[in-house]
Amino acid sequence: MRRVVYFTLLAIGVAFLIMPVSIPVILTNVEFSIFNTGWNGCSSFAKLLYQGGEIVPVFYPLNSVSLGEEGTLLIIGPDLSYSTFEIERIRSFVLNGGTLILIDDFGTGNEILSGLNLTVRFSKKVPISIFYFKDYRLPEVIYIDDPYLSVGVEKLILNVPSVLIGANGSAYTSRITLLGRNLKSYPILSEIRYGKGRIILFSDPSVFTNEMMTYNRKFVENFISKYVSYPVYIDEAHHSNFNPYHVGTVVIRRSLNKERVFYVTAFVAVIMLLVESGLAMNVILTIIEKLYNITLKLFGEVEEEDLGKVIEELEKKGFDRRILDRIIKEVKVAGGLENEWA
Repeated sequence: MRRVVYFTLLAIGVAFLIMPVSIPVILTNVEFSIFNTGWNGCSSFAKLLYQGGEIVPVFYPLNSVSLGEEGTLLIIGPDLSYSTFEIERIRSFVLNGGTLILIDDFGTGNEILSGLNLTVRFSKKVPISIFYFKDYRLPEVIYIDDPYLSVGVEKLILNVPSVLIGANGSAYTSRITLLGRNLKSYPILSEIRYGKGRIILFSDPSVFTNEMMTYNRKFVENFISKYVSYPVYIDEAHHSNFNPYHVGTVVIRRSLNKERVFYVTAFVAVIMLLVESGLAMNVILTIIEKLYNITLKLFGEVEEEDLGKVIEELEKKGFDRRILDRIIKEVKVAGGLENEWA
């Protein structure tokens, strides 16, 4: 009978290892959303983030979400306003050691910067450079000051970007860049210390879209490695018209993992060893002893019942007299009771 039980436990464990898993799937066509698999979405960026650790999409106002005291809050391409309470929540998160990555061009990112009392801003004009890819709306960035970010990167291709005004940068446009009537080099990436945390600003969310990842993948990988700490909270609540056109589940069929089968088998073997060697009974008796001692400490000594009558009642209900006698004896010995019972 016991063999049947052991084989049943083993079969159940293996069944759990190969059981298909259903995971939720959300698809949308909102620009810069990690759930958008189209050319203007950031699903490829999200996959890279997921390879490094936990990501948490946020669909509600930031002041109603528990962000913890570490990790990264990622805001990319926001176009809905932030409330005073949300900005205060962002401030608290960064001051306590979190990282804010704000990637924007002409959205509502400046509201956050103003609320945090920072003087840096995203420009409201598109820079025009003589160095571009295909046409002037796709300027090229060759000057990346940070040697870590530039590893394996020949150039960075932007797509109708903004620039940062009033900041020191780690990457710049060319020196021949026209912004309004001003001709000079402008930063597109900047890191700012803020309390115990830091704020990372990047002035072109299009760099992280599925279309532009083709040209900028190595830079994005370096960017994640340098600036991202986990978990990553991704703000989806400030993308207007977040209209998922598909919500469902995908069933994943899993192959048998030999290492996990070994662990399941070992677990069943330990149970079998405990039962067959009598160790399981010793464990139970130890637990009973601890409970008995705790009861005495809480309620003091109590008058003993007529154990003989208790044993007789249990024996009438089908319990083995010898096993019951043994349990009572072990409990008395373990609890320091020296009086014998009839």
